[in-house]
Amino acid sequence: MSSIAIVTIIVALLAVLVCYAFVSQTIQQKREQRARILGALKAQSRNFKFMLSSCPSGVLSRDLAALVQRSLIDVSEELAQLEPRDYGHREDIQTYSNMLAETQNQARAPERAPLSNPAQVKDIRISLEELHKFVFNLENRQRLNRAQADAYRAQIKQQLLQVTVDGYLLQGQLAVQNEKFKLAVHFFDLAEKLLLREGKTGTYESRLAQIRNTIASLQVHIRKLEEASPGSTDERSELDEQWDRFEEGSAEWKKKQIYD
Repeated sequence: MSSIAIVTIIVALLAVLVCYAFVSQTIQQKREQRARILGALKAQSRNFKFMLSSCPSGVLSRDLAALVQRSLIDVSEELAQLEPRDYGHREDIQTYSNMLAETQNQARAPERAPLSNPAQVKDIRISLEELHKFVFNLENRQRLNRAQADAYRAQIKQQLLQVTVDGYLLQGQLAVQNEKFKLAVHFFDLAEKLLLREGKTGTYESRLAQIRNTIASLQVHIRKLEEASPGSTDERSELDEQWDRFEEGSAEWKKKQIYD
């Protein structure tokens, strides 16, 4: 065999090896890309499902609930294309399509259910913050125009305001049950100030009146206790400790300036 033939064979083998390496790398990259897309879609699906399950009736407005349900349908359709053998995705499409139809056919938004505990408040705040980021993402991808995104953001801000106030009121009620009356006044006062600062004029007058009446009653009770036993209601250090604990989970949200 001539040297030219040998060189030709070697070059051909090298070319085959290069092609094989290129094809293998391309296949691996596609697998990794598919895995990333699947992971992102499944994480998004879990977040949306958590929003719907963690938020009691009326906490998500009708428009926000429809946005989440519509997004779940879109995500489930993408997952069904990537994993056609997983029939759970098609079941999700049907489930959330039915939910969306019910939401759109509602004559009015459902009455807002009261929140029952601080842990629930925390979960709902997390969901609303995630939804807030998702609206920005949709706007950046031009799935929503500026006016639509602003309308959703305004509704999220309104719901987040009410949930935060609910959190203060729950903490206040818990303090009353534990006979920590100054601490209770502190939390009710925070709820009042937040409604006055962020709420539109006249929107929360009934709720503000209830809060003010509660504060006034507690202050009368505190004065009576102090007159009967001076110093018995000194809760300053515990008030600071409770407030710091309550604010731990809200620092990140404040940085986002959702209320701005």
